[in-house]
Amino acid sequence: MKCPFCGQEMEQGKLRSRGGLFFLPEGEGLPKLYTWREMEKHRAVYLPPYALRWWADYPAAQICRFCSKIVVDYN
Repeated sequence: MKCPFCGQEMEQGKLRSRGGLFFLPEGEGLPKLYTWREMEKHRAVYLPPYALRWWADYPAAQICRFCSKIVVDYN
């Protein structure tokens, strides 16, 4: 998917939560520890602490690392 803001290719993944929100790219396993170093190793991106409803499954998302935008499917 192309980013609707800048036109760059977006990266597939999931929006996850474990005490804080983060984007985990497709194909990456969950870190054993949730330290900055482990998150960077798994190419995860921490997100600001916004309220997010609890989903039965983690929602699919696409991230644009160029302009720092995330598109989330919520259905």
